[in-house]
Amino acid sequence: MKRFWGFFKKEIIALVRDPVLLIAVMVMPAVQLVIYSGAITLEAKNLRLVMDSAPGDIVMDKIYNHAIGSGWFVRAPHVDDDPVRAVQSGAADVALVAPAGGLTAAVARGNAQVQVLIDSMNILKAQSIDGYLYGVILSVMREMNMTPPKNPIVFKTRILFNPELNTKWFMVPSLIAILVFLSLLILITISITKEKETGTIETLVSAPISKYEIILGKVIPYIAVTFIIMLSILGIGLWVYHVPFVGSPTLFVIGYLVFCVPAAGAAVLLADYTRTQQQALLGVVIVAFLALMLSGAMIPTENMPRALRVISHVNPLSHYAYMVRNLILKGTDLIYFLRQCAIMLGVGIIIWIMAIRQFKTTL
Repeated sequence: MKRFWGFFKKEIIALVRDPVLLIAVMVMPAVQLVIYSGAITLEAKNLRLVMDSAPGDIVMDKIYNHAIGSGWFVRAPHVDDDPVRAVQSGAADVALVAPAGGLTAAVARGNAQVQVLIDSMNILKAQSIDGYLYGVILSVMREMNMTPPKNPIVFKTRILFNPELNTKWFMVPSLIAILVFLSLLILITISITKEKETGTIETLVSAPISKYEIILGKVIPYIAVTFIIMLSILGIGLWVYHVPFVGSPTLFVIGYLVFCVPAAGAAVLLADYTRTQQQALLGVVIVAFLALMLSGAMIPTENMPRALRVISHVNPLSHYAYMVRNLILKGTDLIYFLRQCAIMLGVGIIIWIMAIRQFKTTL
């Protein structure tokens, strides 16, 4: 019993003396619980809605206003008059298109049909929209004293970009972004930390090379390795799961290289604050899960509280995941592509400035 108690005290003292490990195991679980409880929800909310109808179409206006007031939908900002282009560009998640002559007149004739255009880039959102809209229709009918079983309004739904709502088409692009980020984070962080743990970082410094050359020597090879990993995942998705690739392969590669700027910078920055490979692996787990949960790669960021949505906007993985999904399933939208690249580069430059300042070449 005394031997056991001695080992127990030894491990507790070692934990207390290691502030990085102590914070990771004592504080971060509580932080993650707070963040995940707000981020993880399968209920689709804040769906951006746009409507195409003639002025004075009373029934269509009621449907739109009830949809906005339901809490499920929000007004799509900065959209043009073409609902298809609004959904194509990603400015709207769903568009309602009234029939020719207006929905009010069609309801009076008893043959009203509303076309619903749904962006199925995110399966969770696409599967919820029909049910939400039917609930809105019932609310409008009660307000207009209509009998629900005799609903004169029929939806003609068009699922865009993933007509069969194939989960694999949604998962493969997301996994490409996630695994690229994890590969870069793990390989670069462990490589630098291993040099620090074994003391060989000082040997590198004594050589006639600068710390910038050391960093590049640790980063560039793993960017090349991760590129091969990405191509293998993409190949499996295309040939095994028959995921369509309708975008530009050139932009796909450029997007990967741009994402490597913030991802590799994050790995170097993490390595700056870890001294052992054990700490590095623990840090990778924490950073990776936080980045994943706030990226929208799996769970729509629109569902999250406002504070978490702000964080997701500066999360490079969020922009890369949406970029990959757009390039594979939607096609090439150069303006959207350049906007995502600009954000990733901006965040990447800030991360690299911090990483280089913190990079130490001694133990």
